Amino acid sequence: MKLKNIYTKIFCAAVMSAAAVSCDFLDVAPPKRADLTDGMKNKSMVENWIFGGYSYIAENDPVIFSRYEGSTDEYVTPDLWSEHDRQKVAYGLLNASNVNDYTWRATYGSIGNVHLFLRELESQNPEFLTESDKNLYRAHAHFLKAYFYFKLLSMFGPFAIVDEYMPTDTPRDQFPGRSHFDYCVDYIISELDAACSYDEFPSGYALDETYGRGNRTVCAAIKSRLLLYAASPLWNGSFPYPDWKNTTFETPGYGTELVSHKFDIEKWRRAKEAAEDAIEIAKANGREIMDLDDLESINGLYSTVNYDKIYIPGVDTSTPEGKKFLNHVMLMRYLSTSDETTFNHELIFTIVSNSRRTAETALASIPKKVCKKNDGTWQSGYSGICPTLETVEAFYTENGKLPAKDPDFTPEADWLKSANLGSDKTGKDRNMIINLNVNREPRFYAWIAFDGGDVGPLLSNNEPLQINFRSSGAQGFENNSGLRDQCQTGYLNYKFISPAETWSGNFGVDINYDYPSPLYRMSELYLNLAESCAELYMNGEAGELQNALDALNVIRVRAGVPALTAQDCNDDMTIRDWVRAERRIELYAEGHRYYDVRRWCVAEQYLKAGARTGLDSFVSRIENPTFEQLNTRVQVDGSYMWDNRMYLIPLSQDEVYNDPQLVQAPGY
Repeated sequence: MKLKNIYTKIFCAAVMSAAAVSCDFLDVAPPKRADLTDGMKNKSMVENWIFGGYSYIAENDPVIFSRYEGSTDEYVTPDLWSEHDRQKVAYGLLNASNVNDYTWRATYGSIGNVHLFLRELESQNPEFLTESDKNLYRAHAHFLKAYFYFKLLSMFGPFAIVDEYMPTDTPRDQFPGRSHFDYCVDYIISELDAACSYDEFPSGYALDETYGRGNRTVCAAIKSRLLLYAASPLWNGSFPYPDWKNTTFETPGYGTELVSHKFDIEKWRRAKEAAEDAIEIAKANGREIMDLDDLESINGLYSTVNYDKIYIPGVDTSTPEGKKFLNHVMLMRYLSTSDETTFNHELIFTIVSNSRRTAETALASIPKKVCKKNDGTWQSGYSGICPTLETVEAFYTENGKLPAKDPDFTPEADWLKSANLGSDKTGKDRNMIINLNVNREPRFYAWIAFDGGDVGPLLSNNEPLQINFRSSGAQGFENNSGLRDQCQTGYLNYKFISPAETWSGNFGVDINYDYPSPLYRMSELYLNLAESCAELYMNGEAGELQNALDALNVIRVRAGVPALTAQDCNDDMTIRDWVRAERRIELYAEGHRYYDVRRWCVAEQYLKAGARTGLDSFVSRIENPTFEQLNTRVQVDGSYMWDNRMYLIPLSQDEVYNDPQLVQAPGY
């Protein structure tokens, strides 16, 4: 069964309203049906109700660039795309008056819907359901609560725990306030454990109607991320607002405190154990790192993808070494554009591709003027998801080191000069490719597009599209104030664009987006383990260094870069630095960096004004620039800034007003 059909079957079951309809997050609208009895009328209706709760997860796809997760230094978008939430955060404009309250209210609405389901399941106790049926539904209810609460914790910090359905006429003085962060963590874990306590809750999934639902493997992955976050500096001794606390509401055992301000090494030990458990459980349930053996199987599905048409600067793909390098590039491209039906067993929990993602992410990454139509106009992408130079410089060299720290790489003073590559074997001029874009690692060529390089190999009428940012007649800047879609940095995102993507001037656009957004995958679990071990090592546990290296090297070797040794960890590049560098690369554009720079308490360093730069493909508004004019480092267009209050998303002022127990996030 095709994955899209599987997801369609799941999400078409979402017939209930999950969102609250008033400004009060506890004022949850009941499901939109005749009455609650109808929701328990037959087994199909019961399952529509509980499994329909999964539909809201798709509304929070972190890969969609326009959401909060797209506001980091990974990439920028045109300033004219001002309607998106990402810009409010990236420009420091978010406040309690203009915050989009949908996430807070709709998440609590979804939680309330689960509570309502559980109440009706117990009170009506439909006779057509077996006890096994009911246990399965109870397990999914606990899973959904845990998932939704972790979403709240990640974005808003300590949340208000609502553990049962609260009627809309509940007195205001009975509304809960925020609970202590650590208490919230333990509550989420208790819900995950409750889900797994039922024998009927599956260990993994099959390619049937259970795909896209929770299971024990997903629970373990969520625990790993949750405890990693809880051990991180923001929540483990370094919260920047030491006086933030409740005024009246108290958490059992914590009083009015909301955050622990003392470092606790045990949190890192707990995170390590959770990562180890998650990896073991995932492996036992068929999850494994995607590797070159999988690529051989994938190539059989995409026989139209001609490897001879793929150009990599400075790599002779006719040699055994060059072919292996190319295979790693293609493996990493398929990693983000494949699913279980196409030999990708790395995915643990996903969101299916949908029209929003198609329009807002993959299409927004594709260059302008891909191919001419019969009427003389162009088939064009939006050319607007533009990696910063900081991101470009964060990918390794072919030696597996950062460009600034690799003595064998081109000196930094020459990075933006021509690599003088001449013409390729097809006669295309490659002299516009700069040194910074040569001799890089496979993931760079898999996920970053640049001037003089190709996007393809089939994109333009079954041929590679060579990018030319120096020509307004191609992909370069056009001096038109009404044109919203223009590359901002001299680079475009290449992740989530399938190698099989084909656009035709004669037949239109054949969009290959039938693959899911990764919420949890195996790579993250190894990175979680590496980080936990690295932090234990940095805090005096010498034996953890090799454990951290072993976990990191699983990811590095798969990506086609050399494994690290203990000798690579020194004052210039500590094991903590290596772990953070690897997360930045491997999880690029998947929504993780938003949370990483916050939980590490380094957001000011990376997101402050002036910290995002690019090549001058837009800022100086030069039409048809010279090579030197284009390849000049400039601060990107846009009023980017950072303020420590942005460590957390604020609550709407209406929410705080309506709940006297609820305190606002600090700084707002």
